[in-house]
Amino acid sequence: MIQFAKDFQTKYTLNNLALKALASFWMLFVFMSTNAQQDISKDSTVVINVIKTMPSFSIHNDNYFITGTTIGETPDANNSDGKLKIGFKQRLTNKTLPFDTYLFFTYQQTAFWDIYKKSLPFRETNYNPSLALVKPLYRNKEFNGFLQFQFEHESNGRDADSSRSWNRLSLIYRRYLSDDFTGTLKVWLPVGSKTGNADITDYRGFQQLDLAYKLDEDFIFEAEMRKAFSWDAIGSLLLGANYRISQASEQFIYLQYFLGYSEDLITYDQHVHRIRIGIVFKDLFLKFRK
Repeated sequence: MIQFAKDFQTKYTLNNLALKALASFWMLFVFMSTNAQQDISKDSTVVINVIKTMPSFSIHNDNYFITGTTIGETPDANNSDGKLKIGFKQRLTNKTLPFDTYLFFTYQQTAFWDIYKKSLPFRETNYNPSLALVKPLYRNKEFNGFLQFQFEHESNGRDADSSRSWNRLSLIYRRYLSDDFTGTLKVWLPVGSKTGNADITDYRGFQQLDLAYKLDEDFIFEAEMRKAFSWDAIGSLLLGANYRISQASEQFIYLQYFLGYSEDLITYDQHVHRIRIGIVFKDLFLKFRK
């Protein structure tokens, strides 16, 4: 892998546009991720105040750039790539809506970037906007998680035979199992047509389980699991290890392992086994109770 990187460096150089894009991405999310996680193990008044005083525009889920290769193969330009994920959320109103809910618009974009090929093409980009209602949950008058109901769209922006698109209604339930251990269950129901991927639920399933554990202020470990409704081992497993590199903001070195199906839309029915490493700007808002 090291020799391959050296060979690539001598053969290719990033063009100015790519350098500017990476620099802009870095500066934007350094700025957006400077809001440290707050202690929310309090009553409803404190939680409501935290939500209302959070920036109306902020990052949504992890934002990262990582690079790596396919496990079990000799690394080359065809089986190695970069993975770029960005996301943001916008709180649409400061007022508490009926049933003590809050309205958000969220957007995520995941790009698979062939940075080891001569022209640096983006192989695939997936777009995922949603409109979400979030309701904090309490146990014994203390904040203990939240429910999130949303309508979301996901597509790859292509046409003809390469088009992949679907819509779904999703319900997310997050529960704080302890101050440093969080479980999140997401279930969804596809609605409307599924262009180019009518059988996507055979590979992605109808549910996802996320676990996150904060060992200390510097180390966070995560797992994301999806399983289709079949006896076969069809689904996916994503494991992440994060090491903090900045105490002033939520920046981490990020190691990601992926095994399974539907990492992207264009090859949702193909098995993938990859490992990547890079930098992540973490969205820790409501991630842990403390």
